[in-house]
Amino acid sequence: MLVSLELLNTTQKLADTGHHAAVARQLGARPVAELEQSPTLALLFGIAQARLGQHSAGKRWVGIGLEAARTRRDHALEARALNVSGAIALAEGRIDDAIGDLTRGLAEAETVGDRATVGRCSNNLGTIASLRGQYGRAIGSYTMALAAFQQVNHRVGVAEALHNLAITYRDQGDLAQALEHEERAAREAVAAGEVALEAKIRSGRAQIRLLSGDAEVAQREVQHALAQQHEIGDIVGEAESLRVLGNALAALGDNSEAEAMLYEVIGRATTVNRPLLVAQAERDLANLLHRLARDEHAATLAGRARKRFEFLGAIAEVHRLDELLTHLTAPV
Repeated sequence: MLVSLELLNTTQKLADTGHHAAVARQLGARPVAELEQSPTLALLFGIAQARLGQHSAGKRWVGIGLEAARTRRDHALEARALNVSGAIALAEGRIDDAIGDLTRGLAEAETVGDRATVGRCSNNLGTIASLRGQYGRAIGSYTMALAAFQQVNHRVGVAEALHNLAITYRDQGDLAQALEHEERAAREAVAAGEVALEAKIRSGRAQIRLLSGDAEVAQREVQHALAQQHEIGDIVGEAESLRVLGNALAALGDNSEAEAMLYEVIGRATTVNRPLLVAQAERDLANLLHRLARDEHAATLAGRARKRFEFLGAIAEVHRLDELLTHLTAPV
């Protein structure tokens, strides 16, 4: 059974523009044997499943693609599959597994001169460093990713690296640098036609606006992102943006709606196995309940979030939650 070049090109184009639900539908309708004999289609199917929160199926198909690439000695595709495997492990909170896959993928990509995959692996390793509060290392990895993507004119990769740099600057409190990088990222994502990434960047800009004290602008920005994510079936992106919207609503004084939305995020993130997002939503909800003087419930949520962040190695978040828990459990 031969795989047509047209199918490969069509599927790759859908994947490159963030239409992962469409990729899953298209490949899910093909014979299993056809996907199993094509490492590229197996990998694209795995990526789509993982982006839709179906990690079990995603890991299976990425594994099939990885083994097929190794059998065929296709080192470039093997490097790409290792990056995807590492990205899935990162999303699931299996940080050591993620580092192992990403490091091997980076070495393989550098050996074969695959600059795009060098960029992807560096991006993901930067995310781990940023999560752990190693901001200097994160910026170094993202800068390496940015250079690699620019060398091959990979606009989606450039946008992702700029967006990740924005997050790192935001987490350090440099909101001006963060906003500048998000604006550059948005231009690249729009030019590349990558709808899912464009929406993620909008959500990122909304978080910066919120931290800058402009909750109304943040609300409008993230609602736009949510509309885009709903249209393309990006359920993980929707859950992430709903957390931002919940915080914007809380800042605007709509506490009951904010509370309900953050609980919804926890449920959605649990369903699609996103432990970092669960922890972030629990932390945000704990802060909201503390402001509403519901400290006992806030302490329970803060304790859960702390355990998740500790498991992920997010030391800075653990310290912040320790401070919150001290206030919540102090004798009156």
